[in-house]
Amino acid sequence: MRVLHSDATIFTVRSIVLRATRATFALTMLAVMVVALAGCADEEVTVEEETSATAGSAMAGPVAEVNVSEEALASQPEGMDLSTPEAAVRAYLDWSSYAYRTAQSRVALPTMSTNQEVRVDSYIQYNIQQGRLLDQALTSITFGEQREDAERVHVPVKESWSYTYVSTESEADIVSGPHEVSYEATYTVIPQGDDWVVDEVKATALGTVE
Repeated sequence: MRVLHSDATIFTVRSIVLRATRATFALTMLAVMVVALAGCADEEVTVEEETSATAGSAMAGPVAEVNVSEEALASQPEGMDLSTPEAAVRAYLDWSSYAYRTAQSRVALPTMSTNQEVRVDSYIQYNIQQGRLLDQALTSITFGEQREDAERVHVPVKESWSYTYVSTESEADIVSGPHEVSYEATYTVIPQGDDWVVDEVKATALGTVE
């Protein structure tokens, strides 16, 4: 994984409306942490940007200052194909990875349902509270046979990742990594208008997750 070292964007996350208890947050995190690489109290926030670069978020949590490099912001995926269940999974992986890297869950919202949005938000907020951002890259993915269930499609995959935790205070500081991990995962994909979006992720790590 590369070390982020270019000029940084600093923005402040401020809570507006608290909609979930601390207990709910804790329970959510237990479920979220296992599947975060495969693929917060539930609050609404605004992001007050302190440089001219664009930084947006739909995250929740206490006031926090987050340092995001210009290089990370510029690494936005190209396009967002949601035309088939497999394409939707690929788009979700690309855009949720970008969201984790830049602490901007809003950018990935078109690839997921509101159920999955809560999980992604929660994991981003958890990492911020730990003083880190997740910089991950998908190194390989193999799709299995899809299974339809009413209006849902279950997409099994085997996937491998490399990932690094980068400090929220200085993008040049590596908190941990690089690490590697593989998963067997199933993505539940549902129709949303003319598109497909990820509604749930169930993953089993084939090794230790740092």
